Amino acid sequence: VFQGFQIGSNIWLTQWSNDKEVETNTAKRDMYLGVYGAFGFAQVISYLFSSLALALGCIYCAKKLHEQLIDHVFRWPMETFDTTPIGRIVNRFSKDVDVLDNTLPMLWRMVLSTTFSVLATIVVISISTPIFLAVIVPIGFIYYFAQRFYVATSRQLMRLESVSR
Repeated sequence: VFQGFQIGSNIWLTQWSNDKEVETNTAKRDMYLGVYGAFGFAQVISYLFSSLALALGCIYCAKKLHEQLIDHVFRWPMETFDTTPIGRIVNRFSKDVDVLDNTLPMLWRMVLSTTFSVLATIVVISISTPIFLAVIVPIGFIYYFAQRFYVATSRQLMRLESVSR
């Protein structure tokens, strides 16, 4: 929704700058200014609600995952607590909770923001230059295969990092 309002404000600004009557007609200028301000206000409100929804969703997910983590730890056999130092268990637990509380919300925000920005950009370019659709398909395939290679490599690096701790 935020991207839609942002694109709308850019289109409106283009219309406003191309209108020659604005210099002499103050009513028209005020109308353009009011609509542009409304687009800005709508961007702020949509960003506020999306941030609120993301924060509440992250809190809910972190709570559920924390409960599941505690449930699994409580179900460990007793000899696990005898052989594994408590500091190691607490350290692992605190790192997982830190990732849930701090890293994942930031990553989700970046993923959602980037995804919608890319989609909005593709839509705008496709509307203004339809031949772009013929180019985006091969680029999409190249990106898909590069991404598959990257994910496999990244997963291996994560395993190596986890083992080295």
